[in-house]
Amino acid sequence: MPIFYRLFPAVAFLGALAIGGRGLADEPDTPLKPADRSSPHATLQTFVESLDAFYDQFCTERPSTEARLAARRQGKIAVGCLDLSKVAPSLVESEGREVAVHLKEVLDRVPRPAWDEVPDAKAVQREALTRWRLPGTEIAIARVTEGPRTGEWLFTADTVARSTDFYYAVVHLPYQPHAGSPGLHDVYIHSPGWMIPEAWIRALPEWMRDEWMEQTGWQWFSLLLLSAVTTAVVVAAFRMARKNVDCPGIAAHVMALAAPLVMVGSCTLLDNLLTYQVRITGPLLFSLKTFLQAAQFVGWILLMRAVLARLSEMVVRARRLRHEAIDTQLIRLGFRLLTFVATAWMVILGADSMGISVTPLIAGLGVSGLAVALAAQHTIENFIAGLVLYADKPVRIGDTCQFGEHKGTVEQIGLRSTRIRGIDRTVISIPNSEFAKLRLVNFTKRDKILLRTLIGLRYETTADQLRHVLAGLRTMLATHSSIDTESVRVRFIGYGAYSLDVEIYALAHTSDWATFLAIQEDVLLRVMQVVSDSGCGFAFPSQTHYVASDTGLDSASRVRAEEEIRRLRESGGLKVAGFIDDVDHAAAHEPTHRLHRPAA
Repeated sequence: MPIFYRLFPAVAFLGALAIGGRGLADEPDTPLKPADRSSPHATLQTFVESLDAFYDQFCTERPSTEARLAARRQGKIAVGCLDLSKVAPSLVESEGREVAVHLKEVLDRVPRPAWDEVPDAKAVQREALTRWRLPGTEIAIARVTEGPRTGEWLFTADTVARSTDFYYAVVHLPYQPHAGSPGLHDVYIHSPGWMIPEAWIRALPEWMRDEWMEQTGWQWFSLLLLSAVTTAVVVAAFRMARKNVDCPGIAAHVMALAAPLVMVGSCTLLDNLLTYQVRITGPLLFSLKTFLQAAQFVGWILLMRAVLARLSEMVVRARRLRHEAIDTQLIRLGFRLLTFVATAWMVILGADSMGISVTPLIAGLGVSGLAVALAAQHTIENFIAGLVLYADKPVRIGDTCQFGEHKGTVEQIGLRSTRIRGIDRTVISIPNSEFAKLRLVNFTKRDKILLRTLIGLRYETTADQLRHVLAGLRTMLATHSSIDTESVRVRFIGYGAYSLDVEIYALAHTSDWATFLAIQEDVLLRVMQVVSDSGCGFAFPSQTHYVASDTGLDSASRVRAEEEIRRLRESGGLKVAGFIDDVDHAAAHEPTHRLHRPAA
């Protein structure tokens, strides 16, 4: 005995250490520990116990903030036991809570097997189970085979979809003895959120607490009041934005961006109030959330469009572009295309978040795009030609050009056509696809203008006078302040029909047509002076006529020619010269009956 007493403290210490060590080796129970859903037994037990804890913590007389947070955590654990893959992402939270309440009401009203009869992880492995159905019901728990939750056992998507039908099929049944949350559905429907004191609801008249179409009277009243206030706020915001659209400064931009933000914020706030404070439930909640989600996406789209529209204007102003310039139009077009793509993306994203299948929508957009492209091929051709004009920039707004047989000033290069003001002040509109194919001569981009003329001197001009004229013209042009001396060329180029032709070729130091006309006028006046100083004159169309008497034919020469031919005929000389003799010619044409006579 004394020895035992002496050893007892050591043994106790070792035992405590062993027990403590085993406790440390176990996995600690923390709020972040994942719920056990490794088998039908684990999932069913987690679902039931979490909702029982939710009921105990939430349904007290005045739940504290800690109790509300704990109840919310338990509710999320219960919702995590449901396969919500077929539910719209935007409705997962609200519909998940309602499905959980309906299923718990069913489990509390129907006979439930003992816990040891529900397959656990060992039974699942032993029997190779992939699906288990609650006896006597159509409630099923199945193993997830794909996705991020592969391997977990969850209430099937079909069970989730039919939970409301299951609830209304058993709502008339009494609660079973094992029911851990009797009246959970009524508490879930009638209890307000933390912003609405419970005492206020109890102080309302009885008819305000009665249930009409699955909602109480005070919930209907709150819904109408909050919806009216939200609508009024959104309408007022857009009216103010419309009134301030022409205001100078930043006020117009702020109001244009504030209106969509007010719409998004108001719809989000209304959604949270109806879901968590007023606690609208059932199909009405799903309809309201779908509408509010759509309104929020519309607000985001309007905000995005307003931002991109103002960004395009900021870019145009930053580059100091004219309103009609093609750069301005293409910048705005680029932002419009970006707006269209972003809008389409947000529409698809919003449809997907609300559970609408986007595959047919994308396929329909593809087919529609092909049909539009085929129908608008000429428009697309003109648009691409406009992009080519923008990239190549053969002409700009305000340039004077010649295209084909026409000449004018470019007033606008649009996405479909180009407008040109002709020299007769008419406006010529030509499609971009045709304009880009023409031979374009841009007069505005030239740095110098060619002065080229041809003068004709009289044929009476002597060679020395012509040399004097050429020398005078070359000196005059070389010393002219507005003429490029390197380009001067004055040459005698040939004999015309009635003049000696001299070509004058030079480049004027100007790109302005009016200035060039003044320079050309001065040069032509100086040409007149040079020609006059040389004692020459300008030629003019003329003809020279020579008058003489008619002497007739030479009779003596005729007699000599006839005598010579007679002698050649007699001597056979005509045959030598290549002529046919007259006698032979007559014989060749004598009638046949004379040439072939019968013998005597």
